Amino acid sequence: MTLKPVLSICCSVAFLAACGYPARRHPECPGALETSTKATTVQTMSGPVAGYIDDGVFIYKGIPYARADRFQPARDPEPWTEVRSSRAYGPTCPQESRTLWYSDVQAFSMHWDDGYPDEDCLRVNIWTGGIHDGGKRPVMVWLHGGGFRAGSGQELISYDGTNLARDHGVVVVTLNHRLNVLGFLDLSAYGARYAHSGNLGMMDIVKALEWVRDNIANFGGDPSNVTVFGQSGGGGKVSTLLAMPSAKGLFSKAIVESGSITELMIPKYSRRVGAATVANLGLTPSRIGDMEGIPYEMLLKAYNQAVRTVCEEAREDGVFPQNVLNGILFGQVPVVDGEIIPAQPGTPEALALSRDIPTIVGTTYHEFTRDREDPIFKPLALQQASDRVSNGCAPVYFYQFVWESPVLDGVLGSTHCMEIPFVFDNVLLHRTFTGGGEDAVELGHRVSRLWTSFAKTGRPAAEGMPEWEAWPSRLIINLETRLEK
Repeated sequence: MTLKPVLSICCSVAFLAACGYPARRHPECPGALETSTKATTVQTMSGPVAGYIDDGVFIYKGIPYARADRFQPARDPEPWTEVRSSRAYGPTCPQESRTLWYSDVQAFSMHWDDGYPDEDCLRVNIWTGGIHDGGKRPVMVWLHGGGFRAGSGQELISYDGTNLARDHGVVVVTLNHRLNVLGFLDLSAYGARYAHSGNLGMMDIVKALEWVRDNIANFGGDPSNVTVFGQSGGGGKVSTLLAMPSAKGLFSKAIVESGSITELMIPKYSRRVGAATVANLGLTPSRIGDMEGIPYEMLLKAYNQAVRTVCEEAREDGVFPQNVLNGILFGQVPVVDGEIIPAQPGTPEALALSRDIPTIVGTTYHEFTRDREDPIFKPLALQQASDRVSNGCAPVYFYQFVWESPVLDGVLGSTHCMEIPFVFDNVLLHRTFTGGGEDAVELGHRVSRLWTSFAKTGRPAAEGMPEWEAWPSRLIINLETRLEK
Protein backbone atom coordinates (compact mmCIF):
# COMPACT_ATOMS: atom_id res chain seq x y z
CA MET A 1 0.00 0.00 0.00
CA THR A 2 1.41 3.43 -0.90
CA LEU A 3 1.67 6.31 1.55
CA LYS A 4 -1.09 8.39 -0.04
CA PRO A 5 -3.93 5.83 0.45
CA VAL A 6 -2.79 5.23 4.02
CA LEU A 7 -2.95 8.96 4.76
CA SER A 8 -6.38 9.12 3.16
CA ILE A 9 -7.65 6.30 5.35
CA CYS A 10 -6.22 7.87 8.49
CA CYS A 11 -7.75 11.24 7.61
CA SER A 12 -11.13 9.56 7.11
CA VAL A 13 -10.93 7.94 10.54
CA ALA A 14 -9.93 11.24 12.12
CA PHE A 15 -12.85 12.99 10.40
CA LEU A 16 -15.33 10.44 11.71
CA ALA A 17 -13.96 10.75 15.23
CA ALA A 18 -14.30 14.53 15.05
CA CYS A 19 -17.97 14.08 14.10
CA GLY A 20 -18.65 12.25 17.33
CA TYR A 21 -18.12 8.69 16.16
CA PRO A 22 -15.48 6.47 17.78
CA ALA A 23 -12.40 6.04 15.63
CA ARG A 24 -12.27 2.64 13.95
CA ARG A 25 -9.25 0.85 12.63
CA HIS A 26 -9.18 0.15 8.93
CA PRO A 27 -9.67 -3.56 8.15
CA GLU A 28 -6.17 -3.68 6.68
CA CYS A 29 -4.63 -2.11 9.82
CA PRO A 30 -6.00 -4.22 12.70
CA GLY A 31 -4.95 -3.98 16.30
CA ALA A 32 -3.15 -6.59 18.37
CA LEU A 33 -4.39 -10.18 18.41
CA GLU A 34 -4.32 -12.08 21.71
CA THR A 35 -4.72 -15.86 21.57
CA SER A 36 -3.99 -16.80 25.19
CA THR A 37 -6.11 -19.69 26.40
CA LYS A 38 -5.86 -18.47 29.98
CA ALA A 39 -7.06 -14.97 29.10
CA THR A 40 -10.04 -16.14 27.06
CA THR A 41 -11.40 -19.27 28.74
CA VAL A 42 -15.11 -19.21 29.54
CA GLN A 43 -17.08 -21.97 31.22
CA THR A 44 -20.24 -23.09 29.43
CA MET A 45 -22.82 -25.60 30.64
CA SER A 46 -21.09 -28.25 28.54
CA GLY A 47 -17.46 -27.39 29.25
CA PRO A 48 -14.80 -24.67 28.99
CA VAL A 49 -14.02 -22.87 25.72
CA ALA A 50 -11.20 -20.56 24.69
CA GLY A 51 -11.31 -17.92 21.98
CA TYR A 52 -9.15 -14.96 21.05
CA ILE A 53 -9.10 -11.19 21.55
CA ASP A 54 -9.05 -8.97 18.47
CA ASP A 55 -8.52 -5.27 19.17
CA GLY A 56 -10.28 -5.53 22.51
CA VAL A 57 -13.12 -7.83 21.40
CA PHE A 58 -13.38 -11.38 22.75
CA ILE A 59 -14.30 -13.74 19.91
CA TYR A 60 -15.48 -17.36 20.09
CA LYS A 61 -16.37 -19.46 17.07
CA GLY A 62 -17.79 -22.90 16.46
CA ILE A 63 -19.07 -23.63 19.97
CA PRO A 64 -21.48 -26.60 19.95
CA TYR A 65 -24.87 -25.59 21.35
CA ALA A 66 -26.48 -28.95 20.62
CA ARG A 67 -26.10 -32.26 18.80
CA ALA A 68 -28.65 -34.20 16.79
CA ASP A 69 -29.18 -37.39 14.86
CA ARG A 70 -30.66 -37.08 11.38
CA PHE A 71 -34.39 -36.23 11.46
CA GLN A 72 -34.37 -36.09 15.28
CA PRO A 73 -34.75 -33.12 17.66
CA ALA A 74 -31.55 -31.59 18.95
CA ARG A 75 -30.33 -32.39 22.44
CA ASP A 76 -27.58 -31.01 24.66
CA PRO A 77 -24.04 -31.40 23.34
CA GLU A 78 -21.76 -34.12 24.64
CA PRO A 79 -19.99 -32.49 27.61
CA TRP A 80 -16.22 -32.02 27.69
CA THR A 81 -13.71 -31.30 30.46
CA GLU A 82 -10.61 -30.03 28.65
CA VAL A 83 -10.62 -26.46 27.34
CA ARG A 84 -12.08 -26.55 23.83
CA SER A 85 -10.38 -24.29 21.28
CA SER A 86 -13.15 -22.16 19.75
CA ARG A 87 -11.25 -19.89 17.40
CA ALA A 88 -12.44 -21.02 13.96
CA TYR A 89 -15.92 -21.34 12.49
CA GLY A 90 -17.39 -24.80 12.84
CA PRO A 91 -19.13 -26.87 10.16
CA THR A 92 -22.02 -25.44 8.17
CA CYS A 93 -25.17 -27.36 7.33
CA PRO A 94 -24.85 -29.32 4.05
CA GLN A 95 -26.56 -27.53 1.17
CA GLU A 96 -26.53 -27.36 -2.61
CA SER A 97 -24.16 -25.14 -4.59
CA ARG A 98 -25.07 -21.49 -5.02
CA THR A 99 -25.99 -20.74 -8.62
CA LEU A 100 -24.59 -17.24 -8.11
CA TRP A 101 -21.12 -18.66 -7.45
CA TYR A 102 -20.84 -18.60 -11.24
CA SER A 103 -21.70 -14.89 -11.52
CA ASP A 104 -18.50 -12.87 -11.26
CA VAL A 105 -20.42 -9.74 -10.25
CA GLN A 106 -22.24 -11.52 -7.41
CA ALA A 107 -19.20 -13.49 -6.26
CA PHE A 108 -17.09 -10.34 -6.11
CA SER A 109 -19.61 -8.15 -4.36
CA MET A 110 -21.07 -10.65 -1.90
CA HIS A 111 -17.68 -12.12 -0.93
CA TRP A 112 -19.20 -15.40 0.31
CA ASP A 113 -17.53 -17.67 2.82
CA ASP A 114 -19.46 -20.95 2.76
CA GLY A 115 -17.08 -22.87 5.02
CA TYR A 116 -17.15 -26.67 5.09
CA PRO A 117 -20.28 -28.85 5.42
CA ASP A 118 -21.06 -31.47 8.02
CA GLU A 119 -24.34 -32.66 9.51
CA ASP A 120 -22.83 -32.03 12.94
CA CYS A 121 -23.32 -28.30 12.39
CA LEU A 122 -25.12 -26.90 15.44
CA ARG A 123 -22.69 -24.14 16.39
CA VAL A 124 -22.72 -20.60 17.78
CA ASN A 125 -20.23 -17.76 17.29
CA ILE A 126 -19.88 -14.91 19.81
CA TRP A 127 -18.39 -11.41 19.86
CA THR A 128 -18.28 -9.55 23.19
CA GLY A 129 -16.51 -6.65 24.82
CA GLY A 130 -15.77 -8.55 28.03
CA ILE A 131 -16.07 -11.84 29.88
CA HIS A 132 -16.68 -12.65 33.56
CA ASP A 133 -17.32 -8.95 34.22
CA GLY A 134 -21.05 -8.94 34.99
CA GLY A 135 -21.42 -6.65 32.01
CA LYS A 136 -25.14 -7.25 31.37
CA ARG A 137 -24.66 -6.25 27.74
CA PRO A 138 -27.69 -6.52 25.44
CA VAL A 139 -27.50 -9.62 23.27
CA MET A 140 -28.24 -9.63 19.53
CA VAL A 141 -28.76 -13.07 17.98
CA TRP A 142 -28.42 -13.03 14.19
CA LEU A 143 -30.29 -15.51 11.98
CA HIS A 144 -28.72 -15.86 8.54
CA GLY A 145 -30.37 -15.64 5.14
CA GLY A 146 -30.60 -18.22 2.38
CA GLY A 147 -34.27 -19.03 2.70
CA PHE A 148 -34.62 -22.18 4.76
CA ARG A 149 -32.35 -24.02 2.32
CA ALA A 150 -28.91 -22.43 2.47
CA GLY A 151 -26.55 -20.08 4.28
CA SER A 152 -24.67 -20.04 7.58
CA GLY A 153 -23.65 -17.77 10.41
CA GLN A 154 -20.45 -16.93 8.53
CA GLU A 155 -21.58 -16.76 4.90
CA LEU A 156 -21.10 -12.99 4.56
CA ILE A 157 -18.20 -10.98 5.90
CA SER A 158 -20.86 -8.46 6.94
CA TYR A 159 -21.95 -10.81 9.74
CA ASP A 160 -18.74 -10.17 11.69
CA GLY A 161 -19.77 -8.82 15.09
CA THR A 162 -16.52 -7.08 16.06
CA ASN A 163 -17.64 -3.50 15.50
CA LEU A 164 -21.01 -3.95 17.17
CA ALA A 165 -19.35 -5.52 20.22
CA ARG A 166 -16.52 -3.01 20.51
CA ASP A 167 -18.22 0.25 19.54
CA HIS A 168 -21.86 -0.35 20.47
CA GLY A 169 -21.64 -2.37 23.67
CA VAL A 170 -23.67 -5.41 22.62
CA VAL A 171 -22.92 -9.12 22.50
CA VAL A 172 -23.39 -10.56 19.00
CA VAL A 173 -24.28 -14.21 18.42
CA THR A 174 -24.51 -15.91 15.01
CA LEU A 175 -25.38 -19.56 14.52
CA ASN A 176 -25.80 -22.51 12.21
CA HIS A 177 -28.82 -24.79 12.20
CA ARG A 178 -30.22 -27.56 10.01
CA LEU A 179 -31.54 -26.53 6.60
CA ASN A 180 -33.34 -27.95 3.57
CA VAL A 181 -34.07 -31.70 3.69
CA LEU A 182 -32.24 -32.05 7.02
CA GLY A 183 -34.23 -29.35 8.76
CA PHE A 184 -37.67 -29.27 7.14
CA LEU A 185 -38.62 -32.64 5.61
CA ASP A 186 -41.96 -33.63 7.11
CA LEU A 187 -41.94 -37.37 7.82
CA SER A 188 -44.56 -37.13 10.55
CA ALA A 189 -46.84 -39.55 8.70
CA TYR A 190 -44.32 -42.30 9.42
CA GLY A 191 -44.66 -42.46 13.17
CA ALA A 192 -43.84 -40.70 16.42
CA ARG A 193 -40.08 -40.91 15.88
CA TYR A 194 -40.42 -38.35 13.07
CA ALA A 195 -43.24 -36.29 14.58
CA HIS A 196 -41.28 -33.01 14.47
CA SER A 197 -39.01 -33.55 11.47
CA GLY A 198 -40.75 -30.82 9.46
CA ASN A 199 -39.72 -28.16 11.99
CA LEU A 200 -36.30 -29.32 13.15
CA GLY A 201 -34.49 -26.27 11.75
CA MET A 202 -36.65 -23.93 13.81
CA MET A 203 -36.37 -26.18 16.86
CA ASP A 204 -32.57 -25.92 16.47
CA ILE A 205 -32.85 -22.14 16.66
CA VAL A 206 -34.94 -22.39 19.83
CA LYS A 207 -32.28 -24.70 21.24
CA ALA A 208 -29.63 -22.10 20.40
CA LEU A 209 -31.66 -19.40 22.17
CA GLU A 210 -31.90 -21.67 25.21
CA TRP A 211 -28.11 -22.01 25.07
CA VAL A 212 -27.84 -18.22 25.02
CA ARG A 213 -30.16 -17.99 28.02
CA ASP A 214 -28.07 -20.49 29.98
CA ASN A 215 -24.57 -19.39 29.01
CA ILE A 216 -24.38 -15.83 27.74
CA ALA A 217 -23.89 -14.21 31.16
CA ASN A 218 -20.39 -15.69 31.33
CA PHE A 219 -19.68 -13.94 28.02
CA GLY A 220 -20.71 -10.57 29.44
CA GLY A 221 -24.27 -10.67 28.08
CA ASP A 222 -27.67 -10.15 29.67
CA PRO A 223 -29.89 -13.23 29.12
CA SER A 224 -32.95 -11.16 29.98
CA ASN A 225 -32.30 -8.70 27.13
CA VAL A 226 -32.05 -10.66 23.88
CA THR A 227 -32.96 -9.37 20.43
CA VAL A 228 -33.38 -11.75 17.50
CA PHE A 229 -32.68 -10.20 14.12
CA GLY A 230 -32.32 -11.66 10.66
CA GLN A 231 -32.47 -10.87 6.96
CA SER A 232 -34.24 -12.64 4.08
CA GLY A 233 -34.65 -16.26 5.24
CA GLY A 234 -33.34 -15.07 8.61
CA GLY A 235 -36.19 -12.57 8.74
CA GLY A 236 -38.54 -15.43 7.92
CA LYS A 237 -37.09 -17.35 10.85
CA VAL A 238 -37.65 -14.36 13.13
CA SER A 239 -41.25 -14.15 11.86
CA THR A 240 -41.68 -17.84 12.64
CA LEU A 241 -40.15 -17.58 16.12
CA LEU A 242 -42.78 -14.97 16.93
CA ALA A 243 -45.40 -17.70 16.37
CA MET A 244 -43.68 -20.45 18.41
CA PRO A 245 -44.72 -21.07 22.03
CA SER A 246 -41.37 -22.74 22.77
CA ALA A 247 -39.55 -19.50 21.86
CA LYS A 248 -41.63 -17.32 24.18
CA GLY A 249 -39.49 -15.72 26.87
CA LEU A 250 -36.21 -16.41 25.06
CA PHE A 251 -36.08 -12.96 23.43
CA SER A 252 -37.65 -9.60 24.12
CA LYS A 253 -37.28 -7.75 20.79
CA ALA A 254 -37.27 -8.75 17.12
CA ILE A 255 -36.04 -7.32 13.82
CA VAL A 256 -37.26 -8.63 10.46
CA GLU A 257 -35.20 -7.47 7.47
CA SER A 258 -36.62 -8.33 4.03
CA GLY A 259 -38.11 -11.55 5.33
CA SER A 260 -41.65 -11.04 6.59
CA ILE A 261 -43.56 -14.32 6.36
CA THR A 262 -47.28 -14.73 7.02
CA GLU A 263 -47.84 -18.25 5.63
CA LEU A 264 -46.02 -21.51 6.27
CA MET A 265 -46.64 -25.03 5.00
CA ILE A 266 -49.68 -27.02 6.10
CA PRO A 267 -49.49 -30.78 6.84
CA LYS A 268 -51.53 -31.75 3.79
CA TYR A 269 -48.72 -30.61 1.51
CA SER A 270 -45.67 -30.95 3.74
CA ARG A 271 -46.55 -34.63 4.24
CA ARG A 272 -46.94 -35.02 0.48
CA VAL A 273 -43.40 -33.71 0.08
CA GLY A 274 -42.26 -36.25 2.66
CA ALA A 275 -44.06 -39.11 0.93
CA ALA A 276 -42.76 -38.09 -2.50
CA THR A 277 -39.21 -37.92 -1.15
CA VAL A 278 -39.52 -41.43 0.28
CA ALA A 279 -40.92 -42.70 -3.03
CA ASN A 280 -38.17 -40.99 -5.02
CA LEU A 281 -35.64 -42.91 -2.94
CA GLY A 282 -37.37 -46.19 -3.72
CA LEU A 283 -38.30 -46.82 -0.09
CA THR A 284 -41.46 -48.20 1.49
CA PRO A 285 -42.91 -47.15 4.87
CA SER A 286 -41.47 -50.29 6.46
CA ARG A 287 -37.99 -49.14 5.43
CA ILE A 288 -38.35 -45.50 6.52
CA GLY A 289 -35.43 -45.91 8.91
CA ASP A 290 -33.12 -46.26 5.91
CA MET A 291 -33.55 -42.51 5.38
CA GLU A 292 -31.23 -41.92 8.29
CA GLY A 293 -28.26 -43.47 6.50
CA ILE A 294 -28.74 -42.43 2.88
CA PRO A 295 -25.95 -40.20 1.50
CA TYR A 296 -26.90 -36.54 1.76
CA GLU A 297 -26.62 -35.80 -1.97
CA MET A 298 -29.13 -38.55 -2.79
CA LEU A 299 -31.46 -37.33 -0.07
CA LEU A 300 -31.33 -33.72 -1.28
CA LYS A 301 -31.96 -34.70 -4.90
CA ALA A 302 -35.02 -36.74 -3.92
CA TYR A 303 -36.30 -33.89 -1.76
CA ASN A 304 -35.86 -31.23 -4.44
CA GLN A 305 -37.70 -33.36 -6.94
CA ALA A 306 -40.50 -33.95 -4.43
CA VAL A 307 -40.86 -30.22 -3.77
CA ARG A 308 -41.28 -29.54 -7.48
CA THR A 309 -43.87 -32.29 -7.86
CA VAL A 310 -45.99 -31.28 -4.88
CA CYS A 311 -45.74 -27.60 -5.78
CA GLU A 312 -47.36 -28.42 -9.14
CA GLU A 313 -50.02 -30.49 -7.35
CA ALA A 314 -50.84 -27.52 -5.13
CA ARG A 315 -51.24 -25.31 -8.20
CA GLU A 316 -53.65 -27.84 -9.70
CA ASP A 317 -55.57 -27.97 -6.41
CA GLY A 318 -56.07 -24.22 -6.61
CA VAL A 319 -54.76 -23.61 -3.09
CA PHE A 320 -51.35 -22.26 -4.02
CA PRO A 321 -50.28 -19.38 -1.72
CA GLN A 322 -51.45 -16.05 -2.99
CA ASN A 323 -48.31 -13.99 -2.37
CA VAL A 324 -45.20 -14.36 -4.50
CA LEU A 325 -42.70 -15.03 -1.70
CA ASN A 326 -44.64 -17.90 -0.19
CA GLY A 327 -44.99 -19.37 -3.66
CA ILE A 328 -41.23 -19.28 -4.13
CA LEU A 329 -40.65 -20.92 -0.76
CA PHE A 330 -43.37 -23.56 -1.11
CA GLY A 331 -42.28 -26.89 0.32
CA GLN A 332 -39.12 -25.45 1.83
CA VAL A 333 -40.38 -23.77 5.00
CA PRO A 334 -41.59 -24.91 8.45
CA VAL A 335 -45.02 -26.48 8.85
CA VAL A 336 -47.97 -25.39 10.98
CA ASP A 337 -48.27 -28.68 12.82
CA GLY A 338 -50.55 -27.56 15.66
CA GLU A 339 -47.86 -28.13 18.29
CA ILE A 340 -44.42 -26.66 17.53
CA ILE A 341 -46.13 -24.02 15.39
CA PRO A 342 -49.83 -23.92 16.35
CA ALA A 343 -51.03 -21.34 13.83
CA GLN A 344 -49.95 -19.37 10.76
CA PRO A 345 -47.70 -16.42 11.76
CA GLY A 346 -50.14 -13.83 10.42
CA THR A 347 -53.16 -15.00 12.43
CA PRO A 348 -54.45 -13.35 15.61
CA GLU A 349 -53.72 -16.55 17.53
CA ALA A 350 -50.03 -16.42 16.58
CA LEU A 351 -49.75 -12.67 17.03
CA ALA A 352 -51.07 -12.98 20.58
CA LEU A 353 -47.98 -15.05 21.48
CA SER A 354 -45.68 -12.12 20.75
CA ARG A 355 -47.97 -9.23 21.64
CA ASP A 356 -45.39 -7.73 24.01
CA ILE A 357 -42.44 -7.91 21.55
CA PRO A 358 -41.52 -4.59 19.89
CA THR A 359 -40.32 -5.08 16.34
CA ILE A 360 -38.45 -3.41 13.51
CA VAL A 361 -39.72 -4.47 10.08
CA GLY A 362 -38.59 -3.34 6.64
CA THR A 363 -36.97 -3.96 3.27
CA THR A 364 -34.48 -2.53 0.81
CA TYR A 365 -35.79 -0.55 -2.14
CA HIS A 366 -34.79 -2.76 -5.06
CA GLU A 367 -34.30 -6.20 -3.49
CA PHE A 368 -33.97 -8.34 -6.66
CA THR A 369 -35.40 -5.80 -9.15
CA ARG A 370 -32.87 -3.08 -9.92
CA ASP A 371 -35.12 -1.18 -12.32
CA ARG A 372 -38.12 -0.75 -9.99
CA GLU A 373 -39.30 -0.85 -6.37
CA ASP A 374 -39.43 -4.32 -4.83
CA PRO A 375 -42.77 -6.16 -5.43
CA ILE A 376 -41.97 -9.24 -3.33
CA PHE A 377 -40.87 -8.34 0.18
CA LYS A 378 -42.39 -4.89 0.74
CA PRO A 379 -46.09 -5.93 0.55
CA LEU A 380 -45.47 -8.68 3.11
CA ALA A 381 -43.51 -6.33 5.37
CA LEU A 382 -46.34 -3.80 5.24
CA GLN A 383 -48.85 -6.54 5.98
CA GLN A 384 -46.82 -7.84 8.92
CA ALA A 385 -46.47 -4.38 10.43
CA SER A 386 -50.14 -3.57 9.95
CA ASP A 387 -51.30 -6.91 11.34
CA ARG A 388 -49.19 -6.56 14.46
CA VAL A 389 -50.48 -3.09 15.23
CA SER A 390 -54.12 -3.93 14.46
CA ASN A 391 -53.87 -6.90 16.84
CA GLY A 392 -52.66 -4.76 19.71
CA CYS A 393 -48.99 -5.74 19.61
CA ALA A 394 -46.09 -3.68 20.91
CA PRO A 395 -44.81 -0.84 18.68
CA VAL A 396 -43.60 -1.64 15.17
CA TYR A 397 -40.91 0.51 13.58
CA PHE A 398 -41.00 0.33 9.78
CA TYR A 399 -38.11 1.23 7.48
CA GLN A 400 -37.12 1.16 3.85
CA PHE A 401 -33.41 1.17 3.03
CA VAL A 402 -32.97 3.10 -0.23
CA TRP A 403 -29.24 3.93 -0.28
CA GLU A 404 -27.70 2.65 -3.53
CA SER A 405 -24.23 1.15 -3.79
CA PRO A 406 -21.78 2.74 -6.26
CA VAL A 407 -19.98 -0.60 -6.74
CA LEU A 408 -19.67 -1.84 -10.35
CA ASP A 409 -21.11 1.34 -11.84
CA GLY A 410 -24.17 1.18 -9.62
CA VAL A 411 -25.50 -2.12 -10.97
CA LEU A 412 -26.40 -3.34 -7.47
CA GLY A 413 -28.60 -0.43 -6.49
CA SER A 414 -30.31 -0.92 -3.13
CA THR A 415 -30.29 -4.66 -3.60
CA HIS A 416 -31.26 -7.55 -1.34
CA CYS A 417 -28.82 -7.72 1.62
CA MET A 418 -27.57 -4.15 1.10
CA GLU A 419 -28.53 -2.99 4.58
CA ILE A 420 -26.56 -5.75 6.33
CA PRO A 421 -23.10 -4.06 6.30
CA PHE A 422 -24.75 -0.91 7.66
CA VAL A 423 -26.60 -2.77 10.41
CA PHE A 424 -23.36 -4.45 11.54
CA ASP A 425 -21.32 -1.24 11.09
CA ASN A 426 -19.18 -3.13 8.57
CA VAL A 427 -19.35 -0.77 5.60
CA LEU A 428 -15.56 -0.69 5.30
CA LEU A 429 -15.13 -4.38 5.99
CA HIS A 430 -17.53 -5.30 3.17
CA ARG A 431 -16.47 -2.60 0.75
CA THR A 432 -16.75 -4.92 -2.27
CA PHE A 433 -20.49 -4.54 -1.65
CA THR A 434 -20.72 -0.96 -0.35
CA GLY A 435 -17.73 0.79 -1.89
CA GLY A 436 -16.69 1.92 1.58
CA GLY A 437 -16.85 5.69 0.96
CA GLU A 438 -16.92 8.21 3.81
CA ASP A 439 -20.61 8.99 3.44
CA ALA A 440 -21.52 5.31 3.46
CA VAL A 441 -19.32 4.69 6.51
CA GLU A 442 -21.04 7.49 8.40
CA LEU A 443 -24.46 6.13 7.42
CA GLY A 444 -23.33 2.74 8.72
CA HIS A 445 -22.48 4.26 12.09
CA ARG A 446 -25.95 5.76 12.31
CA VAL A 447 -27.92 2.72 11.12
CA SER A 448 -26.03 0.41 13.48
CA ARG A 449 -26.81 2.80 16.33
CA LEU A 450 -30.50 2.62 15.48
CA TRP A 451 -30.40 -1.18 15.61
CA THR A 452 -28.32 -1.40 18.79
CA SER A 453 -30.31 1.28 20.62
CA PHE A 454 -33.42 -0.76 19.83
CA ALA A 455 -31.68 -3.82 21.28
CA LYS A 456 -30.84 -1.87 24.42
CA THR A 457 -34.11 -0.05 25.05
CA GLY A 458 -36.79 -1.14 22.58
CA ARG A 459 -36.64 2.30 20.92
CA PRO A 460 -34.46 2.88 17.82
CA ALA A 461 -32.68 6.25 18.04
CA ALA A 462 -29.37 7.64 16.81
CA GLU A 463 -27.66 11.02 16.66
CA GLY A 464 -28.03 12.51 13.21
CA MET A 465 -31.19 10.52 12.46
CA PRO A 466 -34.81 11.74 12.62
CA GLU A 467 -36.88 10.63 15.57
CA TRP A 468 -38.21 7.25 14.45
CA GLU A 469 -41.91 7.15 15.21
CA ALA A 470 -43.78 3.85 15.27
CA TRP A 471 -46.11 2.56 12.56
CA PRO A 472 -47.71 3.91 10.42
CA SER A 473 -44.70 6.22 10.10
CA ARG A 474 -41.85 4.92 7.94
CA LEU A 475 -38.14 5.70 8.11
CA ILE A 476 -36.61 6.10 4.64
CA ILE A 477 -32.92 5.38 5.17
CA ASN A 478 -30.43 7.17 2.93
CA LEU A 479 -27.61 9.69 3.29
CA GLU A 480 -30.41 12.13 4.07
CA THR A 481 -32.73 9.92 6.09
CA ARG A 482 -36.30 11.13 6.49
CA LEU A 483 -39.48 10.07 8.27
CA GLU A 484 -42.63 9.63 6.21
CA LYS A 485 -45.91 9.89 8.09
